[in-house]
Amino acid sequence: MAVSGRNIQMYKGIIRHLQSIYKKDKLRDTPAYMYVVDQFRKHQVTGEKHCRGKEELQHLGESYLCLLQSIQKYEELSAVYKGKGDRSVESSANLVGLNLPIVPPPPSESI
Repeated sequence: MAVSGRNIQMYKGIIRHLQSIYKKDKLRDTPAYMYVVDQFRKHQVTGEKHCRGKEELQHLGESYLCLLQSIQKYEELSAVYKGKGDRSVESSANLVGLNLPIVPPPPSESI
């Protein structure tokens, strides 16, 4: 990839998202980081080095960044709207604004 402002911003964005994914690990030791750095170094001279389209490698990088951003947004939304598991019949009825009929206690047997 030819060095340009868009490519540098894309590279920094990918690295930033990888840092948020691999919080506890050393980022430089992760396979994803090593792959991204290798690809940027490999195509540093030009994006057409391997007879590819002029903007193909830049599109590939932007697609990868979009994937990372989408995964992060999905995880945030999933955490906010995560279900609470099975509900009781009463709580399900209350959720939609209905009330269950009151069940009278069983008659006591006095003999």
